[in-house]
Amino acid sequence: MAALFTLLPAATLSWFARPLGALVWRISSRLRKVSLKNLSLCFPVMDESNREAIARSSMRHYALNGLETGLVWYGSRRRFDSRILPPAGADLLESALGEGRGVLILAPHYGAWEILGLYLSDVLAATLYKPAEDEAVNRLLIERRGRFGANLVPAGRQGLKALMSGLAAGRAVAVLPDQEPRAGDGRFAPFFGVPALTGVLAPRLLKRSGAVALFVVALREPGGRFRPHFLEAHPDIYSDDLDAAVAAVNEGVERCIELDRAQYLWAYKRFRARPEGEARFY
Repeated sequence: MAALFTLLPAATLSWFARPLGALVWRISSRLRKVSLKNLSLCFPVMDESNREAIARSSMRHYALNGLETGLVWYGSRRRFDSRILPPAGADLLESALGEGRGVLILAPHYGAWEILGLYLSDVLAATLYKPAEDEAVNRLLIERRGRFGANLVPAGRQGLKALMSGLAAGRAVAVLPDQEPRAGDGRFAPFFGVPALTGVLAPRLLKRSGAVALFVVALREPGGRFRPHFLEAHPDIYSDDLDAAVAAVNEGVERCIELDRAQYLWAYKRFRARPEGEARFY
């Protein structure tokens, strides 16, 4: 099916995502409830109807991530490149790489994140990922996501070593800044004012390597095209105060979301873990 999707015009896929997203919204009570809960936590003063509109639109983007698999896995390089619009803030990446300090790219679950991974293949020395439980699926994901030359490394000792090597060589590496870490690998920091368990990996990599941090997302634009956005990180992300640095990670994700709130993956249980004594949200 993914291969067949590459034969369809971008406008057709975009149109098809609307009824598909509406269907997901209707039949998946889990995704619907989690999305609405997250939005009520992050935007408590927003009108309930506006929150629901964002959540419904987010389901359309959720569907689009599936429909775009064909382009990511099977589309030619020429066709892929034709869908990428001139990036915003690309000079930030060029400047950082020119200094030879290395660049830590923080790419949240926003917009067309699979498209973004393929787009960055040429500049990334390593991309950290969480391996799938099924080995056959895992091999397929590595093969398809790495078909333009990306080096995907599994989370763990091997992955950390690859990330540090890439940064030491003055190159760029990428990690997910909004994935809830395991207990002991994160600290609670505000995310739209709500405490969220946040990984300490990014601040520690920056401290050890002296690299530059950039937030990067691929914003969906009309006509089935994508515009990469590069955003500077808050200076606190380099702080010796780990709590301040982790809070800066979430602040960067927030600024990415504000580009278009509907393109964030609100269906992810971002607030699953709670500080001691707090009731669970889900």
